[in-house]
Amino acid sequence: MWAFLFLWMTLTIVTFLMIVGRCTILIYLVFCVPILTTILYFIFKNDTAASSSNRELFFKNFNFGGHRGSPEKAPENSLASFLKAKEDGCDLVEFDIHMSSDGVPLLMHDDTTERTGNANLKVEETKWEVLKGIELKPVKNMTDKIPKLNEVIDWCVENGLKMLFDMKNDNIALIELVAEEIRKRNIYDRVLVSSFNPIVPWRLKKIDPRIITGITLDRSYYSYSDDFRKSPFTTNIFAHFWNEILDEINMIIQPLYILPKFLGVDVVMMSFRLISENLIRESKEKGFSVISWTVNDDDYMRILAKLNVPFLTDISSQVDKKIFEANKII
Repeated sequence: MWAFLFLWMTLTIVTFLMIVGRCTILIYLVFCVPILTTILYFIFKNDTAASSSNRELFFKNFNFGGHRGSPEKAPENSLASFLKAKEDGCDLVEFDIHMSSDGVPLLMHDDTTERTGNANLKVEETKWEVLKGIELKPVKNMTDKIPKLNEVIDWCVENGLKMLFDMKNDNIALIELVAEEIRKRNIYDRVLVSSFNPIVPWRLKKIDPRIITGITLDRSYYSYSDDFRKSPFTTNIFAHFWNEILDEINMIIQPLYILPKFLGVDVVMMSFRLISENLIRESKEKGFSVISWTVNDDDYMRILAKLNVPFLTDISSQVDKKIFEANKII
């Protein structure tokens, strides 16, 4: 909140100085910017008309999904993890997408392989021939290799699992490859593509408006790299201060749904820390479906199931399937 107050004071002082100093040109600019912004908003905004029927099919009988598969039983973002998620009864698997230096889309959450693999390589600077040989660190004595995106898509289609692609950057080449993978398989009603980065869903809708897209929302997207707000993205105090201002602005305008409407997304992916009954109702009234992440608490699971909101979890084996019985579609 202090970051927002600082920004508000700064704008107030600048406006006051412009009026006192009779800076006519600047005053005109201040008043013209909102008008110009509104015009550009409607020129470049996307809509969801072409993807609405696909979204309806996607959410049919979708109760919960495995966050990076079942990372409690197998290495995250691996085929072994997705198999465990299927065995646990997941309707969907969520996974993270990066691209190798030679243009191969693959599954990896981080920018490097250090945390999950037996080597420390920067993904976007390493060729696929090297990456495919990396052994993922074992989870409960189970290990696997880094999979390619097309292999995972084929496996999910064969095994009847819906998919949630979490794209980590706005690499245009990768966005176009993802759109092509969906188009050539005609799996528009089986895949949701979401990202924290608004350029990703906006660009995807421009390429193919039939693709179901989402925007992922959290309170500290710009300022912290973890869910507990303990690891800032930068140690530079001024850069961190600016990032917190961006987060404050994001939280203030979020209830207006200006960004999701402009992007033309079908889904808002909300951190479970942001979820409330009012927020869910408002989102649905604005025409957006809601998915919550990452829910590892039994009480939150029951609440979300009662509100008919699908969720992602790391502990799919511990989800009580009975909580969904009232929402079954026959």
